[in-house]
Amino acid sequence: MSTTSESIPTPAAARPGRSSAQWKRMLRMMITIREFEHLGEQEFRNGLIRGYYHSYAGQEAVGVGMLEALDPSHDYIVDHYRDHGHCLAMGIDAEQVFAELFGRRTGVSKGKGGSMHMYSPDKHFLGGDGIVGGGISVAAGVGMALKRMPGKGLCVCFFGDGALDTGTFHESLNLASLWDLPVVFVCINNQYSMGTSLQRHSSLSQLVDRASGYGMPTEQIDGQDVGAVYSASERIFAAVRERQRPCFIEALTYRYQGHGIHDKPLNYRTTEEEEPWRRRDPIRLLSEKLIEERQMTPAQIEKMRQEVTAELEAKAERARQAPAPEARELFDDVMI
Repeated sequence: MSTTSESIPTPAAARPGRSSAQWKRMLRMMITIREFEHLGEQEFRNGLIRGYYHSYAGQEAVGVGMLEALDPSHDYIVDHYRDHGHCLAMGIDAEQVFAELFGRRTGVSKGKGGSMHMYSPDKHFLGGDGIVGGGISVAAGVGMALKRMPGKGLCVCFFGDGALDTGTFHESLNLASLWDLPVVFVCINNQYSMGTSLQRHSSLSQLVDRASGYGMPTEQIDGQDVGAVYSASERIFAAVRERQRPCFIEALTYRYQGHGIHDKPLNYRTTEEEEPWRRRDPIRLLSEKLIEERQMTPAQIEKMRQEVTAELEAKAERARQAPAPEARELFDDVMI
């Protein structure tokens, strides 16, 4: 894909190629995220989940491919409000994520954060954020902390294309570049800022061009192909560690559902627009690759999906039975 501003160098020492087990692990995680979102939307409509719900369905390759390339012992994630899939890909148990959605004490944020505010410092997941672009400045702060710590950890910050219209985006990228912070800013360009298309809210159609003015490497990647995402992430992360400099990535993808659960996407987009993206569905692309290379059969992939769905249904049921937080816990973990 295209690059602008500084180029991102290829590290001298490349890792070995991906194994069959790794491909299957990434497929299983993408299926897990897709089926989790289907169950979550169902439970929202059943009245078990309050507030709002932002589905990650269709965008799985971005999170899975990138987080597969992370060093879980040194790297950190700062997320946006579409955070369920990233939680799962970071190794947070689906039962804890369901419990959080259901407002249960066993949830990843003790039942008090809900859909947009998952948080797990043990897994280096430093929170979703209900404010558009709200996590970008937090990621710059994490990068500053990592710069002062031993090792070469980095922070990956996820946000949508609408966040580029906020002041904190420009302020944070400027400081990250000025101070040489090891932050990878990832714009998940799913073509819409809420119900407003990219063409209607951005004067530049390639969002990498909007970041290139801050003197950091930028790259646009295919967010539908998990292999392409992983390969680019592995290379870019290695360069950020080596150079201790920030980078901006634009991942081109497409969300299948509306901005949120109450949104009806066909009010502002057409089936003709959706079809090319659905033909390049992330799960479909990887499944076809594994079938073509005779690493899996269609029956094995369907069995994997059924196993994943059964596991998620069991975890959702256990999460339903968990206790809610008590009233006395209302101000716990709150800084006043």
